Amino acid sequence: MTRHLPVGLAVVAFSIAVSAQTPQLPAQGAPSVTFQAEVNYVDVDTTVTDDRGNFVTGLTKDDFEVREDGQLQKIDMFSLVDIPLARPDRFIFLNRPVTSDVRTNTDAFAGRVYVIVLDDLDISPMRAAQTKKLAREFVDKYFGANDMAAVVYTSGRSDAAQEFTGDPQLLRAAIDKFSGQRMRAAGLERVDRYYMNLIAQQPTDNGVPNPDDPVGPPPRDMDRFDPTDFQRSQRAMGVLDTLKNLADYLSTVRGRRKAVIMLSEGIDYPMTDLFAAGGATTVVRATQDAITAAARANVNFFSIDPRGLIGLTTEFIEMSGTGMPEILGSGAGNSAASGAVTPFDGPRELLNDMRLSQESLRTLAEQTGGFAAVDTNATSEALERVMQSNSRYYILGYYPPSHPRDGKFHKIDVRVKRPGLKVLARKGYASPRGKTPEERLRDDDARRKRESKKGGTDNMSPPLRDALNSPMQQGSLTFAVQAAPFRKSDKEASIALAIEFDGQKLELSRGSDNVFADSIELSFFGVTEEGKPTKATRTVLNLTLRPDTYQRVRTSGLRVNTRMSLPPGRYQVRVGAREAAGDRVGSVFYGMQVPDFSKDPLMMSGLLLTAPSSDRVLTALPDQMLGTLLPGAPTSGREFLRNDTLSFFAEIYDNAKSTEPRQIDVLTHLFSETGTEVFVARDTLANGGPKKWDAYAYTHQVPLQNVPPGRYLLRVEAQTHANGGAPVSRETVVVVR
Repeated sequence: MTRHLPVGLAVVAFSIAVSAQTPQLPAQGAPSVTFQAEVNYVDVDTTVTDDRGNFVTGLTKDDFEVREDGQLQKIDMFSLVDIPLARPDRFIFLNRPVTSDVRTNTDAFAGRVYVIVLDDLDISPMRAAQTKKLAREFVDKYFGANDMAAVVYTSGRSDAAQEFTGDPQLLRAAIDKFSGQRMRAAGLERVDRYYMNLIAQQPTDNGVPNPDDPVGPPPRDMDRFDPTDFQRSQRAMGVLDTLKNLADYLSTVRGRRKAVIMLSEGIDYPMTDLFAAGGATTVVRATQDAITAAARANVNFFSIDPRGLIGLTTEFIEMSGTGMPEILGSGAGNSAASGAVTPFDGPRELLNDMRLSQESLRTLAEQTGGFAAVDTNATSEALERVMQSNSRYYILGYYPPSHPRDGKFHKIDVRVKRPGLKVLARKGYASPRGKTPEERLRDDDARRKRESKKGGTDNMSPPLRDALNSPMQQGSLTFAVQAAPFRKSDKEASIALAIEFDGQKLELSRGSDNVFADSIELSFFGVTEEGKPTKATRTVLNLTLRPDTYQRVRTSGLRVNTRMSLPPGRYQVRVGAREAAGDRVGSVFYGMQVPDFSKDPLMMSGLLLTAPSSDRVLTALPDQMLGTLLPGAPTSGREFLRNDTLSFFAEIYDNAKSTEPRQIDVLTHLFSETGTEVFVARDTLANGGPKKWDAYAYTHQVPLQNVPPGRYLLRVEAQTHANGGAPVSRETVVVVR
């Protein structure tokens, strides 16, 4: 089946075949992340605090009671999760962080999972700055080095959303694109309608009432009519559908608490009595669906109102403008100006609107095991509380009674036997509905067989397909990826991939002839910012290694240099691999911007690096397009020895239409973490004119013999010599051992 995910989160158009399995929770510390789609046991993340709001440690399984639909359940799995906030160790250059151009799944993920939902449909443009400040504050202060987060817009802005990443810079870039789109307050719309109706009752210029106007005062129910009701309901449905899709997307991640941090002024639409309202409106039903999906996926909503402590709002100021007092009540239906009684109480209407919007935030949070920070200026404390709630908690797991696949909601009640303690946990879950995993697997196999007859089948193995379709990358088979874009044509770029596997994780089988054999299934593709996957490339590496080569691979690893083509745009490149011998699967998700290399007068490709020490890694698949431009195969490794000579390759594109002679200055820098320049080289590329080239293949060597051990920034920049235009540059972080 095809997964339908929120706009801005990848939709991978591959069939899913997920088998149900029960992950074992470790007794202490952070549980490992596993991926499932069925409920065959229920895990409940539980936060226990004392009367001062402090997390209570030292509880055991016997201190808890869990009831489902009123029936006591046996707690089969119990674990305390305590994740410290790891501060990022980042290279800082000129007061800005610099990240590596290499992505890896080597380090096991043991951090927190966040989705930052920027509810631009329900935040006023006047509070956009405050919203961005809050979101950036969370990333800057409470996003750990081993955490993963995504950014989603409720309006569906794909140009601003960010896939799951551990890079704070990418999160900040997505946040900075925020702009609010909240509609004008419903109370103000009703005031306008009431005011216009009063005007319509006035006599014409000759003193005779207009016969087309209604007779008598405005109807008493006119103050309750909202002319924008349909539009508001559609926007509310869009927000709630986004939350539901998010929960569905995260349902395959188990063994980790998943927090949705929703920055919103709330949905100004009634949301009450969610699961008992037989005649609920479509908005209330959508709210129920969102909360049910969150309960099923064990996702917690944390809602934060950027309005802070609500006082004299801009809406009230607008309502109290010139001419308005004559039609507004003073709070009890009395006009402040004339003393006349009016049927419309404007201030009360605004208060009702704010109460409804705040209640929506409370409902979404409290029903899913989170909390709402509304009508408070202590938003910084709320952000810290979100982090703490996802850092220290208990996981209670139990096998539920057998339920039919009807999607029915089952209530969960978690209690602590010790007195005076407060428990925060999700309220329940919904039974699965529809086809079982086995039925979906059978249908997927049948679909692939049908497509194979047409010659368009996706022949990836199900485990590899599952890894590439998971929300986050997996690390059973570990490897590193570097992706460098080069110009291929005006419509496409050629992406050079350097993929290096950890040889210690490869389990090659030894044959009777003393030869070691294995096969690695490798697949990669790009996912556009609209969530659409590009065509995948699949390769199978059949390895047959003699003992000396086998030992080389085990010690230094295995490399693949290959290419893929992508049009200009923002992508998440997904690279997955499955080893046949050990049946290990891994994936790396690489976010990148593919430039339009014909756009600017001067542009530069990505950087490819190599060094003599990199030759120890066996290259199973070389880059045929590179030829001999580099003295060795491009590496994704960024650690080099002090006796190495670092070589890099880049292409510089001259798009100027002039045929006049000109020169391009190229500077290569190596900066230490303190900003000291330990190496510099200057070159001049001359074009004698008329124009003889559009692209220049540039290589240079950086000797490391006199470079002290440490981290360095390698920066290559080019600038047109004639007019001193803005330089173009590429950079990466390297380590000298």
